Amino acid sequence: MVNLDLRRRPKIQISLKNQQPNLVNTYTTGDRIDGTATVTVDHDIPFDHLDITFEGTSRTTVERASVPGQSGAYQTFLKLRQPIDHYPSPRILQPGNTYVFPFTFVVPDRLLPQACNHPKNHGHLEHAHTLLPPTLGDTMVTLQKGKNVLVDDMCPDMCRVAYFIKTAVVKKEGSGKRKVLGSERHKVRVMPVVEEQPPLSIPDDEVDGYCVRKEKDLRRGWTRAKRGRLVVSTSQPRPIVSNSGGNESVNSVATLDLRFDPVTEDEVPPALGTVWTKVTSSTFFSAQPWSDFPAGTRASSWAQLGCGVYIENVPLSTRCVASASWTKHSRQDSFSSSSTSTSSASTASSTSESYYTASLIIPITPPATKTLVPTFHSCLLSRTYSLDLSISYHTPHTSCLLGSTVSLKVPVQVTMAPRDMPPKNAGDSVSEMEEDVDMEAFFTPRDVTGLAVAPPAYGSYRPRVAAGQERRDVCV
Repeated sequence: MVNLDLRRRPKIQISLKNQQPNLVNTYTTGDRIDGTATVTVDHDIPFDHLDITFEGTSRTTVERASVPGQSGAYQTFLKLRQPIDHYPSPRILQPGNTYVFPFTFVVPDRLLPQACNHPKNHGHLEHAHTLLPPTLGDTMVTLQKGKNVLVDDMCPDMCRVAYFIKTAVVKKEGSGKRKVLGSERHKVRVMPVVEEQPPLSIPDDEVDGYCVRKEKDLRRGWTRAKRGRLVVSTSQPRPIVSNSGGNESVNSVATLDLRFDPVTEDEVPPALGTVWTKVTSSTFFSAQPWSDFPAGTRASSWAQLGCGVYIENVPLSTRCVASASWTKHSRQDSFSSSSTSTSSASTASSTSESYYTASLIIPITPPATKTLVPTFHSCLLSRTYSLDLSISYHTPHTSCLLGSTVSLKVPVQVTMAPRDMPPKNAGDSVSEMEEDVDMEAFFTPRDVTGLAVAPPAYGSYRPRVAAGQERRDVCV
């Protein structure tokens, strides 16, 4: 009986333009997703209509801490429908015929406001939640730098953001219910354009695990006599920028500012050793929509709140900075020197009339074995990054075994640059728009970019636009 049911189902094949075998196509904001849905049958099948949609979904699973078990959520945050005007008459799929339905979707830059209707603490969160999240947590092979690459975006099994083209043959029953006679999905990868956001305001003391400035007393000998004070500071670097296809990454740089205040004039600065850098990826997920931007990394306490965080560290580089030179300054010029404005140290116990500074430029190169998806915040999921900088130094006239290390941690954004857009043709204009909205959505301001565009099926057919984005409520 199972084989008979499978035989009676329509056979659906979804083909995308420029599709390569065994690869998943990658699209970014404003890209057109062109393709066809081909339907064949081996016996007569009456139907009412064909649904071709471009959908985006997210799901999360959280382990409960109080009682054994799991809780989770599922959301359809994006749903664009392809209008179809030409069906066979009568609406019966017949064997021996091949039915081809072309479709075109445009990846939008924003979601409709009703895609994020849960309580929020401030308006900035709604702006972030109505931006398209990138594909996350789906192992796939894509084309990067002309090579087939298996995507590893450092996402746990508890999270997924997926995009796909879905085609369904639908028949209405007597009760008015929809019966799906057959359906098929074809996944695509979406990496939306993400612009740089203002940097976070981080105080000098450690907050949410970040640390932008540290001071250490340098001592020597068994008496542990103080010989000076070392100050190491940094600031949030410019974003790591990637292009939409993930084929190329533009390096960012971080700056380490060092200052040494000797106790006496004859003390010299410490000898610098090695700088280590690593990037930390934090994936925040919840069984309930976030009412604020997630912060903190204590996953054990979050489980009781129906939330979780997955952290993965990726080493970036190790660089020897022993050749870096210190610059000597007069303490009388400390108030007028711009180079010391961010790293002044207490000099109450110093009798020296001079101090030393050094500045290190550290390149940030994205890892070759990992995929850094853009920083994003959505209703159920968020992805943020931080940069860890550690520098070793050696106090003169001490044993080599007593070398010390100073570590800093700052947030860093990952953004996505737009793809180079080809020139538009004058004949690509859209002549009509058709919207499927309810009364509540009708009175809600919305963005109509990224609408589903129907290509002409016949020579006299004019394309139309449908803004049928739908969102299913989050189910817990």
